[in-house]
Amino acid sequence: TGWYNRLYINFTLRRHIFFFLLQTYFPATLMVMLSWVSFWIDRRAVPARVPLGITTVLTMSTIITGVNASMPRVSYIKAVDIYLWVSFVFVFLSVLEYAAVNYLTTVQERKERKLRDKVRFSIS
Repeated sequence: TGWYNRLYINFTLRRHIFFFLLQTYFPATLMVMLSWVSFWIDRRAVPARVPLGITTVLTMSTIITGVNASMPRVSYIKAVDIYLWVSFVFVFLSVLEYAAVNYLTTVQERKERKLRDKVRFSIS
């Protein structure tokens, strides 16, 4: 029952995902793949494996810190946080894998040495 003017506004919001891919996701993925390189390095090559593990862990923590500093503070977990923390866990687990392999190899070598000594003394 009358003439009512209305104002229609249409907002189109676009997110440039290429920036986040290039600055966050791609380097994090490369760090995870770089940490996997330690699986192909000989277990006795301590000078090669330890710096590789430490470097990847420190780089992932730097990436996480940089992303958190550049993002707005919100009270919920963002998808990028989940991705980066899962990537950090993978990198950290590759370091723990080396520690476990080194420890288990040392234990096995001690057992073999004791067995060889026992056999040598029983023969003499």
